[in-house]
Amino acid sequence: MTHAAPPTSPTVSMLSTNPSLGASGGPALLRCRPGLGNRNAFSVAAIVIVVAFGLLVAKTGPMTRLDLAGVQALNTLHIGFVGAVGSGVYAAFSPIEAVSITVVIVGVIALATRDLRLAGTFALTVAVTWISSDVVKLIVQRPRPDAWAFANHLGVAEVDPSYPSGHMAFIATLALTFYLLAAGKSYRPAVAAVGMVAVAVVALSLVSDGVHYPSDVIASIAWSLAVAPGVVAASNRFLLPLTYRSATRRAAHPTDRTAAHRENA
Repeated sequence: MTHAAPPTSPTVSMLSTNPSLGASGGPALLRCRPGLGNRNAFSVAAIVIVVAFGLLVAKTGPMTRLDLAGVQALNTLHIGFVGAVGSGVYAAFSPIEAVSITVVIVGVIALATRDLRLAGTFALTVAVTWISSDVVKLIVQRPRPDAWAFANHLGVAEVDPSYPSGHMAFIATLALTFYLLAAGKSYRPAVAAVGMVAVAVVALSLVSDGVHYPSDVIASIAWSLAVAPGVVAASNRFLLPLTYRSATRRAAHPTDRTAAHRENA
């Protein structure tokens, strides 16, 4: 007697689309495991440098004055269309909006690829890299520029620490993760170009708004470049194999509901 194949759970199907981790199976983002030891060493060194530099600029008057000169120069451009873009950028990538954007992107990736691992890795990379930059803020405790001292200010005074910029960390991480996601694709150069333009626009907007020093946004870019690839590599090394084992166990040990279906077939 031939038994009908039991129905497959959509969730299990989405988790089982890709073969086991290997040199050529599955999306490139899920195969990104460059020398984890070297990656960790680079990430740790970069993190230490970013934090140490932040402590230095926060406590050094001449460096802050140099930074402030950059803010004042760009703030003179914060009028008309340029000013509207700067204000719009700051509002569009505030924390609540950034979380919403990430949720939408992750949802689109999951629906388009039917690969929960890929969507989950994207979400994890953005979340860990972005949120961890707030830890640096708490360590460095650099005051914001005095926005009310500028002729063209946003009309609000931010009270959270300035270094590094959370807005910049989010955009830089998003751009870098999209770039990693596009590995091996013909459109990867276009992704890189769009990402660099987005990073440049947001960086200039944040400084011209008078809410961040130039070194704040530079530090955020460095932070993203250091942390995001390390998160991807660590996730692929330690977390993804657990999901494959889980899918294998589910396939090897059907549920009682599936067993009952076979008996009644």
